[in-house]
Amino acid sequence: MMESRYTVHRSRALQAHKGRMRLAIAIIDSGNVTQLDEAIAWYRSNLNQSLFVVTEGEVDGRFEGYGDISVISFKSWATAGERINAVANECGANYFLITRSDLYLARFDGPRLFSKGTSRIAWASVIANCHKEVVPSVRIPRLDGRYVEVDSTFPAMEAEESVRTLYPVMGLGLYDRAAFQRLRGFDEAIESDYYQLLDWGLRAGFMGHRVLATSALLMQFIERESVIEDRTERAGVARFHTKALSLKKRKNGEMALSRPPRSGFDRQVWKDEVKRRLRWQAKEDLHSLVTGWEQGGGV
Repeated sequence: MMESRYTVHRSRALQAHKGRMRLAIAIIDSGNVTQLDEAIAWYRSNLNQSLFVVTEGEVDGRFEGYGDISVISFKSWATAGERINAVANECGANYFLITRSDLYLARFDGPRLFSKGTSRIAWASVIANCHKEVVPSVRIPRLDGRYVEVDSTFPAMEAEESVRTLYPVMGLGLYDRAAFQRLRGFDEAIESDYYQLLDWGLRAGFMGHRVLATSALLMQFIERESVIEDRTERAGVARFHTKALSLKKRKNGEMALSRPPRSGFDRQVWKDEVKRRLRWQAKEDLHSLVTGWEQGGGV
């Protein structure tokens, strides 16, 4: 059995009520000590929910004064996907919100976010920079030959409007925990935040799930002027290409397999993920997903 890369210091409330909470909030420790302290104080005062801090290294009594806070501490640096997976595994709530210590939660419209009748695996947060300017945080898939590229655009800011997006930028958003775990979370063997998010978003789309960007959820960075994703290919990216490019939807709706180019092929993923699971669960392939988006299916 693989040893866990993190330890969990559970709050008294989490130990008493695990599995019976509607919402958990996880603050990713991404700024300085002052920003984290201020973020903890704000959430304790304004959103009375199960609260997590996700950090790394030895805690060393750092949070001893916070008996109502659970702490997930990684032994070393971790990707965004690893951190979010840990929250999903440990929080025990129906929904979990991923935020950061170096930003403000400027808007959280609970009645809209938890309203019935909207099918989604996650709400992606609208993101603003330190000047309160909304940045392009909607991601749209596009085919470039056989490969997938991602375009960016601005979210809808009208009062009751939401728009489909491929994934929550930087992972910032409100997730349906049950649906997230059925999708098996983020692929931790991909050592890139961007490709983890892209892989997760495509798998969600293949399964028929939707991620919606909404003005009901808005986060503003304290100091950042722009949000730039690092799209450098790192270890594990062949896992993403294998899952993204292996499916071929036939005219009768059946899902066949098409082996990707050798340069983007992971034999183990092909055997264990694509052939055994993804082929039988997917409703769309890359081409039909992108085509449906272009024809208005992304709304």
